[in-house]
Amino acid sequence: MNLKHLSAMGALAVSIPMLVNGCSAADALCCTDYKVGADMSAVDFGVDASIKGQFTVLANVSGDLSAAATDMMTDVGNACRDISIDLGATKEEQAAVTAKAPRDQVTDWCSLAVSKMKASGSANIKVTIQPVKCEASFSAQASCSGGCSVDASCDVKAKPPTCEGGKLEVSCKGSCKGSATAPSISCTGSCSGSCSGSCTAQGGVECKGACDGKCEASAGGSGSQADGTCQGKCSGTCKATAPGVKCEGQCQGSCDANCEATAGSASVKCDGECTGTAEPISCKGGELKASCKADAKCEANCKASAQAKASCEPPSITVVATGGGNVDALIATLKLNLPKLVAAIKGKGQAIVDGTGTLVGNASGSLDPGKLGVKGSACLVAIASTVGEAAQNAQVSLSAGANVTGSLGN
Repeated sequence: MNLKHLSAMGALAVSIPMLVNGCSAADALCCTDYKVGADMSAVDFGVDASIKGQFTVLANVSGDLSAAATDMMTDVGNACRDISIDLGATKEEQAAVTAKAPRDQVTDWCSLAVSKMKASGSANIKVTIQPVKCEASFSAQASCSGGCSVDASCDVKAKPPTCEGGKLEVSCKGSCKGSATAPSISCTGSCSGSCSGSCTAQGGVECKGACDGKCEASAGGSGSQADGTCQGKCSGTCKATAPGVKCEGQCQGSCDANCEATAGSASVKCDGECTGTAEPISCKGGELKASCKADAKCEANCKASAQAKASCEPPSITVVATGGGNVDALIATLKLNLPKLVAAIKGKGQAIVDGTGTLVGNASGSLDPGKLGVKGSACLVAIASTVGEAAQNAQVSLSAGANVTGSLGN
């Protein structure tokens, strides 16, 4: 992270000296409504209406990045601690680490882990780590982007984000239908037309495929086949519906008519036109774009938040020993703890670091001090402090984790 950006953000917040109830606006305690981890969408920060949405997004995203950086530091520290203890760290060595501040603990746990790994024969093993797979929180990004509108009259619920160059899948509270250009839609719900895919129906559905339930012969069908498939009426889930079959139960596939919520469900998932309230779920093959005119830097903050909050699966690793040392214990602890550490630093670690830089750069370059007001100025100091802490937590975690993976040649 560029520390000059952080300084610029802090300077922006204190550029207008003010007093609030006897305390300086530079005192973060003056901003009691700014709470890390809370949804501050409804908070009135006292800023000018023209930047209200952007400021609220800034506040929420700073909290998201702070939480992500803290989680990352915890994951890296715990992994290094467990490796150290598994490989024989003494009570005195452990006590020396735990006596320090949290960031120093992460650094020291990982340094101790490397030391114990070397003593156990890490030079005699080869570790192969598969790439980490992460999925950014699309719904979180879409929800966040709704606050980036520069038009106060824009109804984000009536004009949800679009998927430029791809197809937007939504959770629709109402019915969903196709269009002239795309008459067939993906549908997870009740299909009033033909369902192609799978259909779960208690009353039964015409089936030409695997039936997870009871299969009976029907008009034009012959019932269960020798290979276990159903060519008839399936009371349960049919994995391959017959052409032109109406699915009055739960269709999961494509639908050439309306896709509606099944009984007991409040919404339907589809990629067609929603006639009710739509909440974006994913953007397949495209890029999320706001329908209302939005502030580009605000949207970039939302994207940074979504990437930092991504869900990452611990990667699979293989450990091969070539002999010597206490390699059995080393192999066991690496198989258990290394995936967690790698998921933290190589999954979204850099995204968190980049996100703090993006947030600070966008804030210092776009917020007019004259539009902040007394409360907004005070709250910006609290935001700057939070982002600065998040950046340091992420950087320390990356460095400490890289110390471990680097000692293994990864």
